[in-house]
Amino acid sequence: MKTTNREWSAFEHTLRGYVARRVEMTYVDDLVGEILLRLVRHEADFKTASKPTAWMFRVATNVITDHYRRHSVEQGIMENLELPELTDVIDRDTDITPQEELARCLVPLIEKLPPQYRQALQLIDIDGLPQQKAATLVGLSLSGMKSRIQRGRVKLRELLLNCCAIELNRRGNVVDYVVDSKCC
Repeated sequence: MKTTNREWSAFEHTLRGYVARRVEMTYVDDLVGEILLRLVRHEADFKTASKPTAWMFRVATNVITDHYRRHSVEQGIMENLELPELTDVIDRDTDITPQEELARCLVPLIEKLPPQYRQALQLIDIDGLPQQKAATLVGLSLSGMKSRIQRGRVKLRELLLNCCAIELNRRGNVVDYVVDSKCC
């Protein structure tokens, strides 16, 4: 069965809506692209499927599930770094855990963030201010501050993952890593 461009466009539009109802808008394009790529790579399975539409949406569901798994692991990295204790980590040199040593890299990476994200992470994760107090201090609504923190953490995570090769255990804890000295 040959699929026309019009049918693919209609499917992509439907797929985009399906994905958008399940993930944040910032991830929709990437996930739709990944789903379409998987569909193309597994074309033989599609041709032999008894219910092709159901099979395509199963692939979409699997990609979304994989996305949330990755996202959960990445958030685990950030939580295990315990940013509020970062200043304590920098002051001592003996018996440093991998998380603490990796946390030392975060200070220069935070400095590379755009000013609004750098400020939000500094106030919340390093200085330990409550989000409401930080929002008032900066002149933002609480939801605006929460968004800024979330975006800042995503950008920080991207910088960290581009800078370091990190190995995690099943629970998402840092087990080992290799730091690129140019980053930190």
